[in-house]
Amino acid sequence: MDSDVDSGSIAKEIEQGVFTSLEIEIISEVILREISGRLLEKNKTNAITKSLIQGIPNGNRNYDWNVGSILRHFPANSLVETLGVMENAPLHNSIGLTWVLGELKNQHWIIVNYLRSTIVHARCSDAWWRAAFSLESLGLGDAINILKMSLKGHRLSELRENLLHLDDKRCIVGILIQSNVDNIEKEIYPLLKKRFLESEQIAETVNCCWLLGRLRLIDNDIYDHLLKLSGSENHEIKYYTFFALQNNANETLRPVFERALKDQDSLIRKMATRGLLTIGNEAARQNIETALAVEQEEDVIGEMSQAIYCLKNPYDRNRLLIESRAFRNENGMISDESDKWYSDPAIYHTFSESEDPENVCLNLVLRNMKGHTFRNPIDLGTGTGRMIWPIMDTLRYQGRFYAVDASEKMCDFLLKNSKRERKFTHNLSVIRSTIEDAPLHISDVSTFILSSFGFPSHISNKKRCSKELQAVDHLLADDGYFVTIGWDETFNDELSEMWYRFIPDDIQANTFEDWRQQRVARIQSPRNCGLTWFKRGIRVPLQFDSLKESANVMGYLFGRDAAQYVVSTGRTEWIMSLGITCDRKQDLQAIIQKYEGN
Repeated sequence: MDSDVDSGSIAKEIEQGVFTSLEIEIISEVILREISGRLLEKNKTNAITKSLIQGIPNGNRNYDWNVGSILRHFPANSLVETLGVMENAPLHNSIGLTWVLGELKNQHWIIVNYLRSTIVHARCSDAWWRAAFSLESLGLGDAINILKMSLKGHRLSELRENLLHLDDKRCIVGILIQSNVDNIEKEIYPLLKKRFLESEQIAETVNCCWLLGRLRLIDNDIYDHLLKLSGSENHEIKYYTFFALQNNANETLRPVFERALKDQDSLIRKMATRGLLTIGNEAARQNIETALAVEQEEDVIGEMSQAIYCLKNPYDRNRLLIESRAFRNENGMISDESDKWYSDPAIYHTFSESEDPENVCLNLVLRNMKGHTFRNPIDLGTGTGRMIWPIMDTLRYQGRFYAVDASEKMCDFLLKNSKRERKFTHNLSVIRSTIEDAPLHISDVSTFILSSFGFPSHISNKKRCSKELQAVDHLLADDGYFVTIGWDETFNDELSEMWYRFIPDDIQANTFEDWRQQRVARIQSPRNCGLTWFKRGIRVPLQFDSLKESANVMGYLFGRDAAQYVVSTGRTEWIMSLGITCDRKQDLQAIIQKYEGN
């Protein structure tokens, strides 16, 4: 135990190349700091660093952690020089080394390359995990997003399989990627709780703690077990327990965090500060201020002073509130071939109203149609009706205006809005239907059919594209126009970069440009339907009215990591690169005949 550990004798052993004491058990941070101080007095940091690191490939976990904590207090250049002359491959499974490289806050290319290489090559999932958090500490990305992205293109195990291997960090990230509102309640929470309460394995216990914190899952049984584990003598269990507690912080936990502010371990004091920050009341702020007055560790002082500002400053308090509301979705609801994101009309309405707010694309279309009197215009995939109102105000038409959408929620939203705005005076009919089945619901032919980000409904499904094109042809009069507004299919814009960064799709790419080129290659022609470009490369903003609106919508669409990015940067605007197609009836029939001929 630590009380029996003599830092002086261990330091002397290390100086002589003897490491037995470091292998026996994980030593407390207080003792390891003393050992580091004694070694630094010898002015042999480079030689000692090299000898310590050379012992890591032996695979002793206690040794690995202890060495990492010792080297944390060494000059960064000692590790840089040592890593620069050593073969990195045998070190990629080191947890302690990957951890300390993040703690040094040094972005030297040797350190960064080692960490990125570890994410690619580590067999040990804990080292893979730790390397990502070290990159985050260096300001080079969000750790969990880095880990999710590292699994891009790899075949993930089924959710149930991942839940049976809670001792493996890669399975933990796999669970995050596959989690959604339904399976968290029905599958993840019940099994996670059961294993957390019953497990006697350290690796499984700490991973359960982390998932309970990340997904914010807590009940009375979990709460009681977390409190029991918070007093563990195992440092790893203690750290992860406090992670779960700080992410589920509430007023009843305030006494726990108050006591933890006096813990000998500086990391526990930092986590206690974060827990009190989450509670966010006046008592929590006073606790942090009292602790700051006696705190000596610089990292903790920084954490505490920032927390006080967040609790006292109106701007920071508002940002904290935005964070708490925007981080609810682990994963973005947008994904290829999925309509999950389309389930919330309010979110979709805010997004659509923020997209090209000056209607540059639609105005180009309407300008081209000037002078025409149309019959029975149709908006396919209308959503909450963003395109309907400016069309009604600009175009002359006879007959009825048909707004078509497959979502019952979208149609209900649009109907309520049309009544409130008295748009029923424009002979508006809202029809719930897929594009493919629209001809079954509309008996009138149209001389103007528009679809903004709705056609085709699944761009990579050629069979679906063909059927939907035939449906449009069936609805379109001989003298009619079919117009689509959507991506210009170069995907060379800032919103596409958000997709690349935060949506773990099946495209394996190390750079945005590589990802973009692969995505472009999947579309053989405009809208994958052989349509005709009218305008391409139209640069318009996705422009939200406030940071709160931006974080809520982007967090919903792209997930928690994207919301965190939005809040930390204060970003409310992204550039989109759009394109417009325009075809006549004869054009569509020629395309259909070509497809049928093939």
